Amino acid sequence: MDITALTSGKKVLFDNYLHAYLAAEDTSSGIVEAFAYSLKAGGKRIRPVLTMLACECLGGKADDALPAGLAIEMIHTFSLIHDDLPALDNDDLRRGRPTCHARFGEATAILAGDALIFQALSVITAAGYPPRIKLDILEFMAEVCGVKGLVQGEYRDVTAEGKEISMDEVRDIYRRKTARLFELCMFAGARVAGGAREQIEPLVGFGTYLGLAFQAIDDILDVTSSREVLGKTTGKDLAQDKATIVKALGLKESRRWARDMTEKAVALLPAAHVVRAEDLKELALSMLKRVA
Repeated sequence: MDITALTSGKKVLFDNYLHAYLAAEDTSSGIVEAFAYSLKAGGKRIRPVLTMLACECLGGKADDALPAGLAIEMIHTFSLIHDDLPALDNDDLRRGRPTCHARFGEATAILAGDALIFQALSVITAAGYPPRIKLDILEFMAEVCGVKGLVQGEYRDVTAEGKEISMDEVRDIYRRKTARLFELCMFAGARVAGGAREQIEPLVGFGTYLGLAFQAIDDILDVTSSREVLGKTTGKDLAQDKATIVKALGLKESRRWARDMTEKAVALLPAAHVVRAEDLKELALSMLKRVA
């Protein structure tokens, strides 16, 4: 299987959908211009790709998952815009270009991030999904993005800077700020396809472990890769004494932990009894190869 071709094709599908969505928006608004700038910045689009793969694994079509994938990418982009702000990580480079606040100013970036939260809700409510599926996705989104998930994870990440941290604390931060959004991808894609609870639960578990591995890999690359390769500032985690797996375990054990989380993710796939589970497995393994 050519996982690069698979994910590239879905990335193109998503990007086309995103650009069509933005073309219908009123870009004369400075807020829309700012959040469109960040949404169009590119990246791997791993979250919408996962949402599409989860849908296909349960017999749905990738196209059916596009609204859910767009809403999740909006939530992710809001978190990046706010995470880059001077009050948090104070980054001026994201995906190889100036961050939102560096380009449009801090106030506009804050408001653009705020707007994306509500745009995400609007995308789901406007989608052609049955009302029960819309409600299920919105409920899960609210849970994984609020004080039980992403926002709380970012808060714990910031407040842990400069402090002694345990691996349990690092894992909790990773779960909340990254893995819970991966869970949402798997849940939303599977729910759109009409999957049964006994199939959705192991897929959500796959998202948990994949998200943990993904964040560990990202933090390892912050130490081992370059600004040119990643398209963002590197070395800041150590400079800011952030709560990362590298700080807690060192590079060698961090790589081992990322591999362990990837293996746990893959091990859950047979329990879901889905078609094309191999796609999810290969995607997980391809992520791990970045730090192998």
